[in-house]
Amino acid sequence: MPGILRKFVWLIISSLIFFVFLAVILGFVYGVGILFFTPEGQVIVNIVPSGFLFYIFYYVGFIVFDIGWLLQAGSISIGLIFILCCIIYLISLVLLFFRPTTNFFSKLKTLIQQATLEPCEENGLLSILIFLGVNYIFIYISIIIVTFIGLPLGGPTTITLLFIIEGVLAAVLEEFWFRLILIGPWLGIGYCYFLRKYSIPESYGKTFLAALINPDHARKLSGKYAGLYRFEIFLLIASAAYFGILHVIGMWEIGFLPVAIIGGVFLAYSYLKYGIKGSLFFHWTFNFIQTIAAVTIQEGIIIGFGILLIYPAWLILGVVGIVLGLIYTRK
Repeated sequence: MPGILRKFVWLIISSLIFFVFLAVILGFVYGVGILFFTPEGQVIVNIVPSGFLFYIFYYVGFIVFDIGWLLQAGSISIGLIFILCCIIYLISLVLLFFRPTTNFFSKLKTLIQQATLEPCEENGLLSILIFLGVNYIFIYISIIIVTFIGLPLGGPTTITLLFIIEGVLAAVLEEFWFRLILIGPWLGIGYCYFLRKYSIPESYGKTFLAALINPDHARKLSGKYAGLYRFEIFLLIASAAYFGILHVIGMWEIGFLPVAIIGGVFLAYSYLKYGIKGSLFFHWTFNFIQTIAAVTIQEGIIIGFGILLIYPAWLILGVVGIVLGLIYTRK
């Protein structure tokens, strides 16, 4: 491919990534706006929940804990809970923007100049925006197959503003359980084993904590990666399967199982590669944009239709990510 044409192609790819990034930011601002600055939204955010299932989502066995009474006793409104979740999300976004080595805009510029995917390894936000696109491709394919087979997808029949709150809270709680608790400690034990086996002068406590927050950093501290690779794959697949099964038991029908498992795979990979901040950003963005777009359609809020443009951009970006991933894997 001629140099000028190659530069143009990478310019288009980088423009798609920037558009998706901008849509995510504006979608977040827009969602907060309709929740806190519209009459419908204020009715919801000012509620102090009573008996509301803030599902600590089947996290111990298959038990749902109703902590609505505790929230009511503390006079914690739904709006305050949402704000606390927003703070967690924004911290994840900022950390991804600057890590693991270089900031998002710098790597976006490098992406055009070098015409290679290598900058994606150096900035988590850049990678996860592409991961989201690839995730959507696989999810749409699985939905088409499930629909063709005739399996029911189920799920909520109507999307309300309250569903937005539930979605973002679920994103935070699910990442705490499915990644931070179900994957992190086992990785920590494995990495600490390598410290002892190869007499690597690193603190066990530091390595174990790093495995919880950022497994990729713990992997580097342990000094050996290959020996734990298969175990990481096992944890990824097991946690994704568990993630899918609990979604089917909780709210959706059997046809949703492959969709949830695919999402679980991408979330687990984001956690292994970029830490809890990566999976949190991925999960929150997926849930929030989905519900905001659905509410936009249902309520007929014209100003919000621009958010829907993120979907074709994400799908194109997903196709690009798959093709380039296959090319660079073969190299």
